[in-house]
Amino acid sequence: MNPYLVRAVTALVLIGSLARVAGAQLVTPKTLPVFQNQQFDILPSATAGMAGISIALDDSLADPFVNPAKATRLRGGTFFTTPFRHSVSDNRGGGRTLPVGGIGSFGDWSIAGIFALQQLDRAGQMSFTPAISDRTATNQYLTLSAARRIGHGVSIGASGTFAELNAVDGVDLLYQGSDRINQAGSSSDVRLGLTKEFAPHQTLEVVLLHNLYQMTHDVHYTTSRWDPALRQSFTTQRTDHNVDRTSIWGAHAEYTQPIGTEGWRIGWLGTVNQLSHPKIPEYVLESVRPIPRDPGSTLAFNAGIGLSKVWSGSTFGIDLIREPMTSNTWADAARDTAVVGGGTIKAGGKTIENSFRFNNTILRVGFGHDVAVGHDSSSVFGFQLGLGVYAINYKLAQTNNVQKTSREQRESWMEWSPTLGLAYRTHAMQLRYNYSVTCAVSECFSFGDKVNVVGPSSSGANTTGGVIVAPSSALTFNGGTASSHKFWISIPIK
Repeated sequence: MNPYLVRAVTALVLIGSLARVAGAQLVTPKTLPVFQNQQFDILPSATAGMAGISIALDDSLADPFVNPAKATRLRGGTFFTTPFRHSVSDNRGGGRTLPVGGIGSFGDWSIAGIFALQQLDRAGQMSFTPAISDRTATNQYLTLSAARRIGHGVSIGASGTFAELNAVDGVDLLYQGSDRINQAGSSSDVRLGLTKEFAPHQTLEVVLLHNLYQMTHDVHYTTSRWDPALRQSFTTQRTDHNVDRTSIWGAHAEYTQPIGTEGWRIGWLGTVNQLSHPKIPEYVLESVRPIPRDPGSTLAFNAGIGLSKVWSGSTFGIDLIREPMTSNTWADAARDTAVVGGGTIKAGGKTIENSFRFNNTILRVGFGHDVAVGHDSSSVFGFQLGLGVYAINYKLAQTNNVQKTSREQRESWMEWSPTLGLAYRTHAMQLRYNYSVTCAVSECFSFGDKVNVVGPSSSGANTTGGVIVAPSSALTFNGGTASSHKFWISIPIK
């Protein structure tokens, strides 16, 4: 396989992983089936069991963090914890996370915060007794939010999410042949939010955001070589230093309103993101060494419509979102490079140029029902069912300025995510359990290893930025099947 092409493939792999989406506010490219998103799902969600539908249905738990201005809708105070466990099939990673947080309102002000500790399992350890640092890594997350009502139905808010990262799911899979990877870095997400209520359930909201992801990967390789002359085997070791950085600026708007008087509601959303990728790691796929230096940029949009209905303790919702994107990555010449047929590309010039055109689609459908229990109906039991589908479709146009060749490649796949939620609520507390799995449609309900990828989650603010790698042949990468068990315990503060 041509190393220039592999480098192009790999560049788009980790930019897609940066997409741990906050609602629909972060739109990031993904060119390779790899799991990297669920570890960032530290926020509570009232609609997680309904596939995370959110356009025309309020999520009272996640909204104050996705758009900080929405925190003013809550009254009183609440303390909560949302422990969860996520895993990827065939020993490809996973972990355990313990977030704790609270939301409170004081007059016209509202504040919210979450702190989380996370232990990640590193993928694919070959040794039976690896060091503890080679088996697990620890991440920390902090989210703070403040909002204020300023009158006439207008609220404003600001929030910041900061993460200290020592590992990200899926990175171990992107350096084939390595025996150890040390990761270190951080992620930050800062938002300004505004909401305007024109009438009950008729709302306009706007969010401006900046997201920064920066990691280093020190990748260790051990190789053996047989010398037939000396009849002896020699072992060599090397460590490669890789840098992964993505900066995102974005704007997002939503508008919702009732339809008639039967409990129907409709909503629309639109988002624009500008992503800068000053450094994409030198991933190694299929044992081919890629060329260094691969910067790039992405312009991403989405447009969506949602519909919901609430009646007699039941809730139904559907979201449909289109995600057009354009991504451009390139390889810089490390030195003056001769061109086939004559000529020279000066150092710093582009040797390989990759142009990606995405037309992705997200479809989510969910249903929930609550039943009062007890003689005084003071307790409520509820269940939720949902199904999310993420269809990824892109075309790569690649130009090799050294060989003076060009080619096109099309790739597409679908990620299916069935979800289940259970809830029990009283005046004194609220308990929730959510289960989700992401898999190929034929494998969601079967046992054994499953070939699959994971799409964006429905809430949260932190992300990696995407996976942007230009494939040189038909994709065969196996990212695994991901599943998550999440609990939510809330106690009101009176």
